[in-house]
Amino acid sequence: MDHLYENVTQLSTFETVAGYGFGPLADKSWLAWIITIFSAVGLWGVLCSVLRFMNEKAMRQRFGYSDRGLMAKMTNDDAQKILQYIITYEFPLMYKLSLQFGIFKTSGLTSTHIVQTYGFSTVSSLLAKTKSFSDPKSAPKRYEDTAVIFSEFSLNPPTSDRCLNAIARMNHLHNPYKKSAKISNEDLLYTLAVCVMEPLRFIRLYEWRAPNDMEVCAIGTFWRSIGDAMEIDYKGYLTQESWADGIEFAEDITKWAKNYEAEAMKPHPDNRKLADALVDMLFFFVPAYFQPFALQVLTVLMGDRMREAFLYPEPGIFAAFVAFGLLSTRRIILRYFCLPRLKQMTFFSQPDPQTGRIHHFDYLVTPYYNKPTFWSRWGPMALLVRLFGGMVPGATGTLPDGFLPTDLGPEHRMGKGMEDMKSEIARMKETRTSGCPFAARFS
Repeated sequence: MDHLYENVTQLSTFETVAGYGFGPLADKSWLAWIITIFSAVGLWGVLCSVLRFMNEKAMRQRFGYSDRGLMAKMTNDDAQKILQYIITYEFPLMYKLSLQFGIFKTSGLTSTHIVQTYGFSTVSSLLAKTKSFSDPKSAPKRYEDTAVIFSEFSLNPPTSDRCLNAIARMNHLHNPYKKSAKISNEDLLYTLAVCVMEPLRFIRLYEWRAPNDMEVCAIGTFWRSIGDAMEIDYKGYLTQESWADGIEFAEDITKWAKNYEAEAMKPHPDNRKLADALVDMLFFFVPAYFQPFALQVLTVLMGDRMREAFLYPEPGIFAAFVAFGLLSTRRIILRYFCLPRLKQMTFFSQPDPQTGRIHHFDYLVTPYYNKPTFWSRWGPMALLVRLFGGMVPGATGTLPDGFLPTDLGPEHRMGKGMEDMKSEIARMKETRTSGCPFAARFS
């Protein structure tokens, strides 16, 4: 009996010293660990948040647009640089997703966007006839060309050759439809509006911080200049004919677009056909058994008007919980647990000195214009893509040598339109400025 008591006493002493028991030493040990862990997590969160806001402050100081008076004189060059910062450094994912979401809204209508004009039956009927997005064979190229054109005039200086070539190609692709009245000024104006309001909405709702006034002004200023280059008419549509700055322009065009949606975004079978075609691309790597729920999550983000225009059923409450839960979790993790990005992302190569061709480093489903390398074909991500049945760079028919501006667009128009593009470029060289597009107010 004494031997048993001695063993129990020894075991109790060992547990207490080791920290497994319930003695005072164990209590202090666990408490110290808990305090240390929570302190470390808290300090890391403070560090990440402080560094992120220091980056934002440094960016604002770099450009010097500290108040609305100065923003009223924001140049086109500065607006593009700020937008490039947003796309490649500060909010790359949400900016990209907002434009993909925007194709549901304005889609193939302009070749600059990717999601909500589908919701307008006039546009969806045209797209259904041309099969630009509904045909599984042509849809991937059309999507990638849209992304390339958009990126080329967003990531290069406003008066640079690459920017002018991208806008000229876009205008060339639209011109036949404009001349035949198959694309109206309202269609183009709405496309422009989506380019302004969707990125601002996505960043405000889902990013780690809301866009500051300078970023809002830059987006409004940049897209005002693109609208001018597209020769979009604002008179008679927006409530104003001149604006103090990009913020005022963004507010005006957003107000018009919301009214336009209420009047024109109606349910139509063609909307559903085109939406399904785009959803197929967006969900290419989503397992088949999970796609119905993923579609519910997507329709949560659409909102009722857009969802009803596509004839999609109302999503369940669990899908709404998952959608907003994941986005809120991401926002918290980015703000408090992720350090700022070390460098800007690169989406394109420089033009080849001999051929002038440019490689694209990003793609949704089909790797058009992607340069094949051992890593891009056999690296971990490439193997995962192969596992899901996807295509890797170098696949037949994807133009792995890169693109020229005349390659962008439907296959039957590839290599064509150079004269029309030259005319567009000559016009823009006379009218497009690197200065402030609202400068008339100060002349």
